[in-house]
Amino acid sequence: MQLTKEQREQLVFKNFAETYGLLPCGTFSSRPSPEPDILFMPDNGSPQAFELVEIIDSDFSRSMGAQLSTKNTCQEHLDTLPDDQAAAFRRLYSDADIFIGFRDSLTLRQRKNSLVKVFEHLMGLPAGFVGEAFADGGPLYEVIDRIAIYRGQFIGPLFDAPSVVRVGDPTVNAIASKMAKTYQVKGTLSLLAYIDINPMFPDEVWLSDLDKYFLTLDEACQFQGVYVYDCRSKSIKRTWHRDG
Repeated sequence: MQLTKEQREQLVFKNFAETYGLLPCGTFSSRPSPEPDILFMPDNGSPQAFELVEIIDSDFSRSMGAQLSTKNTCQEHLDTLPDDQAAAFRRLYSDADIFIGFRDSLTLRQRKNSLVKVFEHLMGLPAGFVGEAFADGGPLYEVIDRIAIYRGQFIGPLFDAPSVVRVGDPTVNAIASKMAKTYQVKGTLSLLAYIDINPMFPDEVWLSDLDKYFLTLDEACQFQGVYVYDCRSKSIKRTWHRDG
């Protein structure tokens, strides 16, 4: 089930708050803009507001979306084939993961329109075929870069597509994007920057850049604290506090 923005933020904050020690000694709730995303009410003490921001590289996000769209389009094409053709395809590739690499210049619509010929090509391969299934030339040359068939303990047919992107370090940009935003705050205000699906550089690379950025922050910063939280390892990578 797809989580709403509020549900996802609540899950991230709950894991962070348990790691940091805010929970179970309080409660929290989502708040509408212009308030920060989460309001934490400790059992003892003043309210604490948290604005959340995900650390994610835009190129990575776009590439993941394109990859999923391509895979879904292949599955949808199979599902719309006549029953006898679909059954024959599923028998031929019942244990297969089919990698289809389209030319980078193709739109999703162009990829979809080419699937008739792509599936005809796949149906023409020998039963049990494994390995590279496409060579330059022929009617698919303009649309296909590579097709490869992998066999194993798959419940197939599965479809796969490439996702090769430049993954930058978006940490500082994500944090900086929140610095000038105006909030209506109850209690103190902190920023929770979290890593979820974005692949990161080794810690010694991106944390060094983050540490340099933190040195530029001073008493003028509207956030009392900034926390960088890794959802996967449930660890707090860095913290910064306005009072030092």
